[in-house]
Amino acid sequence: LRRTSRSLIPIIAQRKNYKTLTKSYIPILTLMKICIISDIHGLTEWKNIINKERGNVDRFIFLGDYVDDKHSLISPEEQLENLHSILDFKEEYTNVDLLIGNHDLQYIGGVRSNRFTQRLSDLIQDELIVLIREKTIQACVCYDNYLFSHAGVSRIWMREKGMQHYTDINNLFQTYPLVLDFVNKINSDAAGNNVYQSPLWIRPDSLSKSALPNYHHVVGHTRIKEISIITQEESKLIFTDTQLQQYLIIDTDNEIEEIKQN
Repeated sequence: LRRTSRSLIPIIAQRKNYKTLTKSYIPILTLMKICIISDIHGLTEWKNIINKERGNVDRFIFLGDYVDDKHSLISPEEQLENLHSILDFKEEYTNVDLLIGNHDLQYIGGVRSNRFTQRLSDLIQDELIVLIREKTIQACVCYDNYLFSHAGVSRIWMREKGMQHYTDINNLFQTYPLVLDFVNKINSDAAGNNVYQSPLWIRPDSLSKSALPNYHHVVGHTRIKEISIITQEESKLIFTDTQLQQYLIIDTDNEIEEIKQN
C-alpha cells in the first residue's frame, strides 16, 4: 500500500475583511498559487500539467474520480497504476491534496455508477480504505476563501448531517466515508441535482442555490466543455471538469483565477 508521511505546514498570514462561517474558527491564510486538476478517470494527461506548472505554483489539488475510464479503454490494472503514480507524486512533492470523488467512493461501498467493474473493485478497495483512514485522500480542503471538493458543499446537506464547519466533513469522512454517499430523497433527481445532495454528487444548478456561504467553491464532477466561473454576490462557483482539456491556476492572495489549456 502507498502511504504519505509528510505534510505541508501552511504559511500563516494576515488579511483584512476575511469571512468565515462561524466565529469559533480562526481562518488559516496561505496566500499561494494553486493548480487544480479535475476528474482523472484513468487518464495520464495530468502529468502534462504537472510538468508545465511544477515550478510555477505552490500546491496541486486533485478533485477526485481517479478511476472509471469513460470508454472502457483503460484496464483496471492501468488505472490502479495511474493512481499509484499520483500517490508517488504526492509523496515526492508533498504540497499536494487528493480529494475523493463519487467514482472512487463506489469502490468502498458507495452508490455504483454504470462504470463500476468488479475487477477494479478487487484491486483497489482495500487500498482506498487505508488511504482514507490515513487522511491521504480527503473529502475537501480550504485555502483562504477557496473551498475545494469534488462536487461542492451544500449548506443544506451540512445542516441535515448536523455539521457546523467544513472541517466536520473531513473528520466524519475519515471514520465513516459513506457519509458522502448519494442522498436518496423522494422525487429527487437521480443524477444528484438537488440541494440535499452530498459533496460528491450535487450538480451545478443545486449548488448555486445552496452553496456553503462565504467561500469560493472549486469543483469538478459535472462535465463541461470549458472551465466556468460564476459569480454570486461575494462568492464564486468554479466548475473545472473538462476531461483534462483545461486546468485552473488560482492566486489566492489576489483571488484571481487563470484558465489554461492542457
